[in-house]
Amino acid sequence: MKRLSIRSRLSLFFAIAVAGIVLGFGIVLILITRQQLLARTDAALREELREILLEAELHLSVTDFQKAAQTRFYHHDIYDFVVVDERDSIVFVSAGLTREQSVQLTQNDDAESVVFATNQLSGTSTIRSAQSTLNSRFGSLRVFSVTSLQPLLDELQTLEMVAIGLVPVALLIAVAVGYLLAGRALAPVTAICETANSITIDSLHSRIEVPNPHDELGTLAETLNSLIARLDRAVGEIKRFTADASHELRTPLAALKLEAELALRSDRTPQQYRAALSVIAEETNRLCRLADQLLNLSREDAGIAQPMEDRAPLHAVLSDLVQQLQPRAFERAITLTADRLQPCEVVGNDIRLRQVFLNLLENALKFTQANGSVRVRCECHEDAVICSVKDTGGGIAEEHLPFIFGRFYRADLGRSCESGGVGLGLSIAQRIVKAHGGTIDVCSEVGAGTTVVVTLPGRMLPYSMEITADTVAVSADVKFSEMTA
Repeated sequence: MKRLSIRSRLSLFFAIAVAGIVLGFGIVLILITRQQLLARTDAALREELREILLEAELHLSVTDFQKAAQTRFYHHDIYDFVVVDERDSIVFVSAGLTREQSVQLTQNDDAESVVFATNQLSGTSTIRSAQSTLNSRFGSLRVFSVTSLQPLLDELQTLEMVAIGLVPVALLIAVAVGYLLAGRALAPVTAICETANSITIDSLHSRIEVPNPHDELGTLAETLNSLIARLDRAVGEIKRFTADASHELRTPLAALKLEAELALRSDRTPQQYRAALSVIAEETNRLCRLADQLLNLSREDAGIAQPMEDRAPLHAVLSDLVQQLQPRAFERAITLTADRLQPCEVVGNDIRLRQVFLNLLENALKFTQANGSVRVRCECHEDAVICSVKDTGGGIAEEHLPFIFGRFYRADLGRSCESGGVGLGLSIAQRIVKAHGGTIDVCSEVGAGTTVVVTLPGRMLPYSMEITADTVAVSADVKFSEMTA
């Protein structure tokens, strides 16, 4: 059965169903017809029995009754009669029955009301009889009216033959009709398969035609179209990713090649060589950062990043990052503070979480002008830890917000290139936060600054001291003094 096509199976099931319906209908029809014919026969026997009983009531002697019965009932169409007295002696028998058959018929018990019975008498076909008793003027009588069931059986046999003959005919017709209907019903499937097979990676813009979106095949076609659309977007992202990565790699490589060619073209002073090597080192560092970011993304995509089963004190991570970036903020005349860091911990990898907030803080410092501020906050709310990084930079235009987590996407291409960014930081941060079961959201307004909110599942620590802006500022001053000393 599994080797058959769906069209063949549907045709077969349809044919079996139709054959079963025809067969069942034929059986019911035969039973109903038999019952109706038998009821009609019994009604006629009852009427004939009533007539001969009435005739017996009218006569005073057996002789008179026999003469009258001989005249009226000896030859009476398709009906025959038998009358016996209380000693089981035959009083009258019609021409269609022999005395032996009459004796066989009268062996039934007496009945006060009309009793119908089907008998098989010797020398005759199956008969139907109606029996009743009568207390006549010349004694108690048992009266039988009889008719042959052969015409009824012949009609039933003819009906049975017709029903049996209709089953294979109906089966053949059902197979043919079912095959045609199944072919028409499955025609869209063939069209869907042909269209799907014709779609390649270079023609993902093509879509399957949906003739009727309200039926099952229409739903299937729309589902496949949705799948093809997702594949189209994924392939487009891969192509853009490859093109952007190639572009980002080509820029520092071109700078390296140019500086090396200029350094080798003619003799230069030590200071000139030092300047060329400085450019080469800077571009090499840029290549290393890009390679590290691409490696992190590939690990996230492949699902082979380090497991996140440790308990990471998030407030300590943020406090350490604020202290670490204070010198950079001081150079740019930016105020970097931790407004409030509530003691809390999350289940995860503190190194990867550190990378998230390092990217966010570096972005905030890059795009905040002098005399601006960057504020960090960490708060615990029941089973969630909410961290925010808020700056007073130029902000991000609303049309760029849906795309800022895309790889190599930069809202301000010129400024990003000047600051050394390649547009992978937010994408990496989003992947890490999602891997920790959290969310990352960005709210921004042009000219008013940007706020990035990271929500992670975690809990509050009851034993640690809350870290405020003053605490971080004191620690940062001490650390910065040690560095400058």
